[in-house]
Amino acid sequence: MKKAFLVLATSLLLFGCTVTEMASVSSGTKGTSLTDIYVEDYFIDVLTDFAEFMPSSDESIMDSAIATFASQLNDAPSATSVAAVKSDGNNYSVYFDFSSFEKLAGELSGGKSNTIIKQSANSLSFYVDINNYEELEAVVPFLADPNIEVFLAKYNIGYSEEDYMDMIVFSLGEEAPESLRNSMITINIQLPGKVTSVTGAVKTSDTSVRYAFRLIDFLLLSSPLSFNVTWK
Repeated sequence: MKKAFLVLATSLLLFGCTVTEMASVSSGTKGTSLTDIYVEDYFIDVLTDFAEFMPSSDESIMDSAIATFASQLNDAPSATSVAAVKSDGNNYSVYFDFSSFEKLAGELSGGKSNTIIKQSANSLSFYVDINNYEELEAVVPFLADPNIEVFLAKYNIGYSEEDYMDMIVFSLGEEAPESLRNSMITINIQLPGKVTSVTGAVKTSDTSVRYAFRLIDFLLLSSPLSFNVTWK
C-alpha cells in the first residue's frame, strides 16, 4: 500500500515541478550531476490530502519520493557520492558523480537496451519519442505503473494540449493546468572542451549548452525530445 502511494505521489509531483539539472562532464565520460527540484505549494497540498488516507509517518511525502530516487541511484554502480538535501520550502537538491550517463541509464533499466542516451569521450545525445518510450519506462519504472500511465504519453497519443488540460482539471483540480504550463525541465551541461556542434539545444558559452523543454511536451510526446552536442 505504501509503495503504491509513493508511486502515485511521485507521479502527481511531476505536474507541479520545476527541475533544473547542472551536469558537468570532466573527462572522458565521467562527470557530476546536481539537480534542483522545486514543487509548487498547490501540489504539496494535493499530496497532503492523499496522505490522510495513509498510515501516519514521520517522513513527508516529498521527502519519501526524493529518498526513493536517491536509493535507486545508490544501487547503480555507475553513480557514486549520492546525496539528497532538502532546503527551504519545497526545494530539494540531488547530487551524484557518474562514470557514464549511458552506463547509468542501462543500470537503472536493469540492463535493457538503451537508445535514449548515447555518450562518448567527445559527444552526448538524448532522444526520446513514443517509439522508444518503453526504454524510458525501464529506467523510471513508476512511469509504467497502472495508476499513473493514463496521464502519460502512451495513453495520450493524438491528444491536443487543451484536451489534456481538460482531463487534468477533472482529475486534479482547477489549478492544475496553470501549474503544468509553468513546469519546465532544464538541463545545463558543462563540457570539458570547446563545443563543435549542437542540435536541439542552445550553446550558452564556448564549453556549455542548455537543453530545456516544457513538461507538457513530455507528457504528450507529440514530437520527439532530443539534443546532440559534440566537443573537442
